[in-house]
Amino acid sequence: MTTIHTAIPALSPRRLRAARLATFFGFFQLGAAIIMWSTSTSSLRQHMGWEGAAGDASFGALAASIGAGTALGCVIVGPLVDRFGPRRVATPLLVLYPLSYLPLAFLPGLMSAMAAGVLIGLFRGTFNTTINTQGVHMERHYGRPLLSGFNALYPLGGFVTGFAGSFFAQRFTDTPAVAFMSIGIPLALIGLVAGRFILDKSELIAAEERPAAEASADATRTATMAGATLILALLGFSVLFLSGVFSESAPIDWGQEFSRRVLDVSPGTAGLALSVFSGTQFVTRLVGDRLIAWLGDRRALIMSGLVGASGALAVTFAPNMGLAYVGFGLMGFGLGCIQPITISAAGRMDPKNAGRNIGIVNGVGHLGFLVGPALLSVVATSVGIQWLFMMPAILMVFIAVAGPFLIRFAPARQADARQLERV
Repeated sequence: MTTIHTAIPALSPRRLRAARLATFFGFFQLGAAIIMWSTSTSSLRQHMGWEGAAGDASFGALAASIGAGTALGCVIVGPLVDRFGPRRVATPLLVLYPLSYLPLAFLPGLMSAMAAGVLIGLFRGTFNTTINTQGVHMERHYGRPLLSGFNALYPLGGFVTGFAGSFFAQRFTDTPAVAFMSIGIPLALIGLVAGRFILDKSELIAAEERPAAEASADATRTATMAGATLILALLGFSVLFLSGVFSESAPIDWGQEFSRRVLDVSPGTAGLALSVFSGTQFVTRLVGDRLIAWLGDRRALIMSGLVGASGALAVTFAPNMGLAYVGFGLMGFGLGCIQPITISAAGRMDPKNAGRNIGIVNGVGHLGFLVGPALLSVVATSVGIQWLFMMPAILMVFIAVAGPFLIRFAPARQADARQLERV
């Protein structure tokens, strides 16, 4: 009978709590910096001379450069995290990422802004993969779901920063420099401290290995099958992640416009749709770890897909804004746990290469932020904006059907009994 041996670093409860708090801050900073950018886009456009419809193409090119850099950064950083550990990679990123937006406030033209945008995206993508890898390693220490709770800090960071960003946007309409410095510098300083408490490579739980004496004669064939299974599983998780990200882009990018044009409400009333969606997604992620632990990954994906699909259908056929709010809320509930489940599953497939695997899934998933708005625009112009939410409804049904099958490839979360006693 095969015996599985797992090396468990002797980490105290205090050390684990500090690492967990640092991980929470990492996700908070990620969301806070993105909303710092979002609330400064108007002042940035005025600074660059991109006002009105004439500046849409230039601003779109800048946004695309950030998106491309993000997708690339998600993928390339994974092997570095695996080799050097989360702390050595995350600590400089916790400082550099929130400061990376500052050059945009002083650059004069489109090409230089796009170069800065690629750099911002690289920092954003590398940090995203690194902090998610840190979260998966924390799950290995605790032996239970944690990634949903960590992801809840992402919208919370955006919510808190949104107030500060809006304050600066109202008072400094011709430059984003004040907002980038007033928000970015404190985030970087706190990040410098938080980075000290991220897990070092020596503190990671080693990958499970079979003793050499128990290696079978067909080890080569088994390894080949395992490699093929890993590639197929990662491809499947990437498609699930991409489906979730694509579905999110519908309410985020089109929720207000859909509500205004289809249901004939004011822009302010229509804008609340995004608040409903974001709020329910935050609540879902806040309780998501307990929900996943109770239901298991498979049933959680089924429930998430069906709830999200019902929400998208409710939005599509809503006769008034009240029922549309219900639909947007159901979409938030449904989409809240999909990304944490798929990222965690990818990280558990091969713990020694968790960063690489998470980076692949994360990078493919972030392509949804690039292609999602464009494809949804095609739907809106070709078949009508009133049918736009049918696409996320179909994708959410796909998640409910395919997710339970794909998640079987991921090992269960486990922790050594001695470790559980210390936590």
